[in-house]
Amino acid sequence: MKRVLAPALIAFCGITISSSWASAEVLTGNFTKRAGPNYYHVEFPPALGGQVVEMPITGGQFKMEVDRTSNVTRLLDWRQEIAPISIAGASTGQIVVTLDGSQPSSGTYSPDTNTFQVAATFVLSFDDSQLRQFGLTSPFVMPAAEIGTVYGYGHIGQIYMSLSGTGQFGLGEFAYSCRTSAEFQYDLSPDLVQPGDVNQDHLYDVSDPIAAVGILFLNDHRGCPGAIEVNGDGERDVSDVIYLFDFLFQGGSAPPFTATSCSGG
Repeated sequence: MKRVLAPALIAFCGITISSSWASAEVLTGNFTKRAGPNYYHVEFPPALGGQVVEMPITGGQFKMEVDRTSNVTRLLDWRQEIAPISIAGASTGQIVVTLDGSQPSSGTYSPDTNTFQVAATFVLSFDDSQLRQFGLTSPFVMPAAEIGTVYGYGHIGQIYMSLSGTGQFGLGEFAYSCRTSAEFQYDLSPDLVQPGDVNQDHLYDVSDPIAAVGILFLNDHRGCPGAIEVNGDGERDVSDVIYLFDFLFQGGSAPPFTATSCSGG
């Protein structure tokens, strides 16, 4: 069971917002298979053969800047790596989708909705040496309306997004959509841990209170004893296990935000 634990972002396409970004924070996410769905769906018009192409995203990263004082957000960086695909027997080689820096994104956000929408322009690049004969030349320009939700807390969380639009290339236009998922970049050193992430897998789920039971009562030395103490009483005991179960399944309070020592020393 996933929980909404942090304010999410919302932006409205086509609205240009001014901000000094003086109080901004940067959210970094990695596109991973574990995070959830990651693919593009592209449809070429009948005049261009009507081919429908599914393109799996294999990796990459993005950065989003958020100013919670001015209620604005924008994409700073975006890179998605897509596995090569075959079109009419010709390979694209690796495909890369990046943010068009000449067309900056902008928008607003609302903590009450836990969703975001950003206007941005992306550039899809590939090796067109085999595809020029079909009129497919790199790059494709893809203006997009992007929406999504941020789930997470501290250093642990996921971002679920979808984007769609009409792209342009040498022979005309194509329609596309994308479902993409990213995990918060976990940038803690190995000796630190987010409280509650007892098994240190960078996720909050039922395996964490189970790992806590193993450490407390079964002499299991795997995981991080320091991550067990989540209820703020300074002790590591069964009340922390109950706290974690309540947090995961009953809407209880989240563990502390500040990272702690994995060893608990």
